[in-house]
Amino acid sequence: MTVPPPARLRDLRIAPDEPARLKSLAETGLLDSPAEEGFDRITRLAQKLFGVSAASVALIGEDRQFLKSVVGDLEVNAPREVSFCTHTILTPHTLVVEDAQQDERFSNNPLVLGQPNIRFYAGQPLQGPGGHNIGTLCIIDQEPRTFTEEQKQVLHDLAAIAQREINVRTDLKNGAKIQQAHLPGSAPSLPGYDISAYCRPAGELSGDFYDWHVISGRFRFTLADVMGKGTGPAILTATVRAGLRATAALDPAAALTAVSEELLTNLARSESFVTAFHAELDPATGTVRYSDAGHGLAHHVTGDGAITRLPTSNAPLGIMAGMQWHTRGITLNHGDSLIIPSDGVLELLHEDLDDLAAALKQLTTSTDIPADLNRMAIGSGSPSDDVTVLILRRT
Repeated sequence: MTVPPPARLRDLRIAPDEPARLKSLAETGLLDSPAEEGFDRITRLAQKLFGVSAASVALIGEDRQFLKSVVGDLEVNAPREVSFCTHTILTPHTLVVEDAQQDERFSNNPLVLGQPNIRFYAGQPLQGPGGHNIGTLCIIDQEPRTFTEEQKQVLHDLAAIAQREINVRTDLKNGAKIQQAHLPGSAPSLPGYDISAYCRPAGELSGDFYDWHVISGRFRFTLADVMGKGTGPAILTATVRAGLRATAALDPAAALTAVSEELLTNLARSESFVTAFHAELDPATGTVRYSDAGHGLAHHVTGDGAITRLPTSNAPLGIMAGMQWHTRGITLNHGDSLIIPSDGVLELLHEDLDDLAAALKQLTTSTDIPADLNRMAIGSGSPSDDVTVLILRRT
């Protein structure tokens, strides 16, 4: 049998808001992303509930269909011009094709005349940011069938679950952009010093943060870790950062004390706490005055390679009311470095403090922190905690 060519894409009805629709799809970050259990659970359930050969979450790009999740024998990528879902995204309603061979829109479609021999199709639109239809939850089968109003409602309800998955991921992606924008940009110019930092969230959002700024000739810098992952800790990182910036006139210990008291209620409600290393450098003398709130991982590396782990001043922020911290001091001589990693770096090294010290020595000459951290992580798998490090070198 000769299979007729598919309709050309220009012959399909394209929504007038197509540029905005494609932008909405891009904002989700889902196109060409790997399979995720949240979506796969929905397509498995759809296939089983309706007793069909295949179910999928399909996304419609500019010229192709991408299956974010699929159960059954379907190609992950297919030309948009042959996609049934291309028609579904043009309507706010469920599209049902009870017998594709009897439907003039699809009777000559290669997916009907050849593999996977679609006869029945039902799809419910899914939206991206702004309410644009970016894809569908759909089911197909090789036998024609009727589709009742009750079944339409079940498909609609399953699509609502898939829509929630899209919304959550989009919100996390947008939150990550905002959070990344709040990290300081390029380090300030401090003659005689090199300053570098790196932050890699374990997920979309990070409970770690670093910050720095220059005030009255002093270089103020922080690395902090809010316990936990996800939206709650990410919100708290912004609050802690703002609090420490607002207390820049205080010495490091007094700043930690003030922020802890201010955040005590919020931290208690979220059952969280914050470890922090907060310090200021006098560039002229190399003196660093610091206070460590339960962080305990900052290391001073001298020019000859000797390394010392700096002690904490007290417990993390938010543990209880009335706690106070103390300010200590060290001096960075020429060739010395101060390295403050988060506990995610320690996790990369299987919680071994000796290995951490050896690895941090190597970072004192690092010109590519991400590459060096990746080398540390060989054999560790994907980190389950955020990985952050701040390095101050006196050159």
